[in-house]
Amino acid sequence: MRQPFFFWKVLFILSLFLICVPQVSMATGMQPDSSLLLIQEKESGGSMNVTNTDNIPSLLYTQVINVDGEDDTIKLLPTQPVVRVEGGKTQQVRFILKTEKPLITEHLKRVIFEGIPPKIPGSNKIGITIRQNLPVLIHPEGLPERKDPWTLLTWHKEGNQLKVTNPGPYVVRLAQQFVTLPSKTQFDLGRTYLLPGQHITLSSASSLTADNEVRFVPVSRYGVQVSEFIASLN
Repeated sequence: MRQPFFFWKVLFILSLFLICVPQVSMATGMQPDSSLLLIQEKESGGSMNVTNTDNIPSLLYTQVINVDGEDDTIKLLPTQPVVRVEGGKTQQVRFILKTEKPLITEHLKRVIFEGIPPKIPGSNKIGITIRQNLPVLIHPEGLPERKDPWTLLTWHKEGNQLKVTNPGPYVVRLAQQFVTLPSKTQFDLGRTYLLPGQHITLSSASSLTADNEVRFVPVSRYGVQVSEFIASLN
């Protein structure tokens, strides 16, 4: 059966479009070599390797920001906030930790790595920038490492309210959504972390009197979800 003229016209236009569209590589701009920037107080800082996966040079812009509820007197400074990285090359970004007194608990910040490509020839515009926003964990000197800090969380109920507290010295990362058992009442923590000493109170539309457990999904320091954990709800 002969194809209608409209079909061939559309096919011709699409073929011209594909010929004219430039080839797009699978590069992702500036790519850190880890999902977490770990800073040890005993080393007064740390570092992260960042690779320019594009085939053109770009400026690597590095910025450290605080998360909600963190102590802003603890400073983490990149030694080179802006540096040129050639296409395909790797740059080590070093960070210096500055504190007013020795740390007692872990602290959490965020680091942003942003690649700024050169201007497009014949234009005042620059290419698309891609940001990588990673967590920063600052670990105190003398504090033992702990792989399961979520076991230290305490959960309390009163009527239709639930209070979760992190009494330990560790930053706890977890999925935002969790449920109380056996009612399977759903809650949203509104964040994916609890800082040391932090507590959050949430409300439910129904009473939690019959519930005695909480089921949630912990997250490792490198952002990997681990097996569900069930804690007592008192």
